[in-house]
Amino acid sequence: MSPSSDRNTTGNPPARRIYALARILAVATTIAMVLLPLLTALVWAAALVGTLPQWLAMEHFSGTAVPVDLATTSPWAKLLALSVEMVGALILVYGLSGLRRTFVESAEGRWFSASSIDGFRRFAWVSLAMVFVDIVQQSALSVIMSVGTPGVQNQLSISFGSLDLAKLFTALLFVFVAQVFVAGKAIDDENAAFI
Repeated sequence: MSPSSDRNTTGNPPARRIYALARILAVATTIAMVLLPLLTALVWAAALVGTLPQWLAMEHFSGTAVPVDLATTSPWAKLLALSVEMVGALILVYGLSGLRRTFVESAEGRWFSASSIDGFRRFAWVSLAMVFVDIVQQSALSVIMSVGTPGVQNQLSISFGSLDLAKLFTALLFVFVAQVFVAGKAIDDENAAFI
């Protein structure tokens, strides 16, 4: 019995739960894809007009190792920082769109379709790339905010800590699982062609 026909059977509660969870995760991923760039833009819009609370700014820039006072930071520095952060947000949205495709396919009972596997593989590789994009972004933000803030010496801060190591391990795990899915699909296709 194929996964698609399983989906239509009423006597398979585990499969129904998987389909329901996949639909919920597809919606959640879609919401994340919209909110991520929107919230990034809103934070910087608030910073540009001077309504971003200082505590939120400090939390937002906790990884830059630069003391940030947005009240004295120049508008061009804020716009440049927005651009740097938006690039990372859009790369992540691209990866999330692949993950969403995996959830949509799973909700239809096509867990191992080419589209589902390609979507997960895209998400996995983007997750790995984002580990390094985050490091570059934080370094760029440290330069931008130090140059754009009077009284702060120009500085470049590059860091790779235990949290970055955990993100790297998780991303490599995603890439490994994606490659296993690709290999499994290739073997399944080869067996189907042989039969």
